[in-house]
Amino acid sequence: MTRRHLTTLAALAAVGCGLPDSEYFGKVPAVDDPHTLTWCNSGEPDSLDPAEGQSTTVTPIMYALFDGLLVFGDDGLPVAGLASRWDVAPDQRRVTFHLRPEARWSDGRPLTAYDVAYQLVRVLHPLTASVNADSLDWLKNNLAYLENRARVLVRDAGGLPAGTIVEVTAVDGKPLADWGDTAPPDPNQRTASRALALRDLGADATAAYATVPPRAAVTIVELSGRPATLPSPDARTWAYVHWDHGLGVYGWVPADELDGAPTADHRVRVVPVAAKHVPGKDGAWADLQADAARPRAEVEVTNADLLMLPEVLGIRVVDAQTLVVEASDPTPSIVATGASRAMRPTPRAAVSRHPRTWTAPATIVTSGPMRLAEHAPRDHLTLVRSATYRDPAEVKLDRLTVLSIDEQAASANLYFTGVCDAVAANNIPQSYLAALSTGNHGKPYRDYTVAPYLGTYFAVVNTKRFDNVHLRRALTLALDRSRIAGFLRGGEIGVASYTPGTPIADLTDEDLRTCGVTRTTPGVALVIERGKLCYVPPPGLEFDPDRARAELAQAKAEMGDRFPKEIVYKFNIGFEAHKLVSEYIQAQWQDVLHIGVRLEQQEWQVFLNDTRQLEYQVARLGWIGSAADPEVEFVRIWRCGSPNNRPAWCNPAFDALLDEAAQMTDPAARLAKVRAAEAILVEEAPIIPMFVYTQKNLQRPYVRGLPENLFAQPSLWRAWRDPDWRQRR
Repeated sequence: MTRRHLTTLAALAAVGCGLPDSEYFGKVPAVDDPHTLTWCNSGEPDSLDPAEGQSTTVTPIMYALFDGLLVFGDDGLPVAGLASRWDVAPDQRRVTFHLRPEARWSDGRPLTAYDVAYQLVRVLHPLTASVNADSLDWLKNNLAYLENRARVLVRDAGGLPAGTIVEVTAVDGKPLADWGDTAPPDPNQRTASRALALRDLGADATAAYATVPPRAAVTIVELSGRPATLPSPDARTWAYVHWDHGLGVYGWVPADELDGAPTADHRVRVVPVAAKHVPGKDGAWADLQADAARPRAEVEVTNADLLMLPEVLGIRVVDAQTLVVEASDPTPSIVATGASRAMRPTPRAAVSRHPRTWTAPATIVTSGPMRLAEHAPRDHLTLVRSATYRDPAEVKLDRLTVLSIDEQAASANLYFTGVCDAVAANNIPQSYLAALSTGNHGKPYRDYTVAPYLGTYFAVVNTKRFDNVHLRRALTLALDRSRIAGFLRGGEIGVASYTPGTPIADLTDEDLRTCGVTRTTPGVALVIERGKLCYVPPPGLEFDPDRARAELAQAKAEMGDRFPKEIVYKFNIGFEAHKLVSEYIQAQWQDVLHIGVRLEQQEWQVFLNDTRQLEYQVARLGWIGSAADPEVEFVRIWRCGSPNNRPAWCNPAFDALLDEAAQMTDPAARLAKVRAAEAILVEEAPIIPMFVYTQKNLQRPYVRGLPENLFAQPSLWRAWRDPDWRQRR
C-alpha cells in the first residue's frame, strides 16, 4: 500500500452523507485467515530501538518485537515477562529479578540477565545519549554516569581503597562545570600500538568484524568479570570498547592489547559518593540519610587511577538468570519500571556491529513474540511469529502488517474500505467524530468507541528563547480550555492543570472520599490505589483575560526589544486535532493578547528533531503515562537536564522538592511533595496544559484480543480474527 493509493473521506465526514446504513462503519470483510491482522498505525516509527524510540507510534511495535522483564497485560498493567518472579526489599530500594531460563533471542541464543544489564548500561551511557534515560533516573548514580562524572578507583589512590565509587568535581584544577562544551580528558580513552581486532567476547582475532588502526583512540565501556558485566571466557580480562569511526562500532578486545593511556597523567579532584549511592550497600534508611547529609572531603588522584565502569550503577548480575537493580532512594515504582522501553534488552552483537542501523530487517535480532520480516519506511512493516519466543501459546498471529499512516483521513479511509482491521488509538480525523457518534441511526457505530486515556495534551515553550515568565504566563492565561471539547468532539477534558486523571465529577463515592474532594470540585483526579491513594493535581493558570494582559504588559516592560514581534507555533502534520487546536490557540492569543501567531506544520520526524534541538518557540506536545504514578510518569520529566525536558526549563526549587519526595517512604507525604513541585511547574509555565486525552478507536467486530485499557497498550501479538464473529455477537 503506497501513498499514491490513499484518498480521504473528508467530504463524507464533513456533510454526513454517504455514511453506511448499518451497525458498523464501512465494509466488514470476510475473515479469510484468522491469524493475520492489518493495523493502521499513526505514522512512521521514530525508532525500533528500545534505547531510542519513545513515541506512541512505535511503542506497540517495539513491545511486540522486544520482551521485557515485565510486559503489559490486557488491562495495561505490568505482569510477569522475562522475569517469572521478583523480590523487593522492604525499603523499596532494591529488586531482584529472576529470569526464565527458556528465554531466547530470535537467533536462538539464550537471553540472560547479562543482556538486561547491557541494555541498562547502554541506555545510560553518554555515547548512546538515549532519550529513554530519564525512565532510569531512580537507579543508583544514574545521572553521574549519564553525565560522565561517575568513576571507580581501579587501585588505591588519594587515601581511598580500590573499588571506591567517586564523582569527579574538577580536572586539572578546573571545576567540571567550567569545561562547558569541551569534554575534559577521558580516563577511559585508550590506544594500542598494534591494530585492534574488534570481535565478540572470547572470539579469535580472525573473527573480527572491524579493525582499529594502530594508535587510533577507543573508549572503554566495560571490562569483563566485573559485577555488572559478562564473565571472562578465559583467564584474561577483556575490554568492550567503542571506536568513533563512521557511524561508530563497538567490540571486545583483550584488555592487555590496550597499551596506551593518553590521558593517564591528568590530575582529577574526586569525592566519594554517599553510602546510599553505593551498589550493594544496605543499612537503616535513617542512617543512610544521615550519612548522605554529611560533607565529604575531596581528594586528588589521576586519570590512571580511575575508570567509568557499569559497576558504579545500581546493577549487579548474580548469575545468568538473576539480576539485581538498586535505587538510591525508596522507589515505589521500581518493579513496574521493568516493563519500560529502557529495560527491554537489546542484542549486544547486533548493536555492536551497527549501532545506528541494527534494527534493519537484515540485521535485527529480537526477543519478543514477533520478529521483523520487512520494513518499507513511511509505508509499512511486516512482523511474523517468532519461532524462539518463550511462550508460543500466547502468540495468536502468524503475520501482522502495520501500515505507517501519518494522515488520519487516509487511515480512516483504509479502515472504511476494509483494508485495516483496526486503527491505532486517536488516528481518526476530528471531523469524522460527530458522524461516527451518530451515524448508526443516531447512535455510535458499534466498531467506534471512546475510552479514558492516561495522557495529557499541552504546548511546550522554549525557555531559552522565551525566558520571561510573565510572557509564558500571559500565553497560558489567555487560553479558554472549556471550549476545546466543543470543537474536538472526542470527549476531551479541557483543563489548565497538568497531570491527567478522571474528571472529579465522574468519580465514584469511594474515590471522592479517597481523593478528599466533592463532586463539584473542578478538575481531574488520578486514583492510584482504590480506597487508599489518590492524586489531585494543583490547579493551573485558568483562563483570565485581564490577568493575561497584565502579565503581557509586564513582559513587554522587562523584555524591551527582545519581546517577540510574532510567535511561531509548531505542530506535526497528519492529525486534524493538532491543526484545530493550533488555529484555536492562534485566535485566542490574537484576540486576547493582540499577538501575531504564525503556524508552522512539520512532518513528524522533523518535528521531533526540532523540538529536541530547541529549534522552536512554542510547539504542541503530549505525554502518555504507562502507570498511575504522577511522580515517575509525568512530573519528573521536567527536572533540570531531563532528556525529555524539551522546554529546557530548569528550576532548582522544583528539583529540590522532587529530591525531598525521593527520600520519603510514606506514599501520601511523598505525593504532597510531588504536588508542590507540580505547582511550581504550572506557575512557571514552561508548558501550557490544554486537555486530558481520550482514546478514540475503530476496530472490526471480528477482532479479538485487542481490549481497550487506560494506557492504550495494545498487545498486538495476542490479537486474532474470528471467522465466526457473527454467531458470537
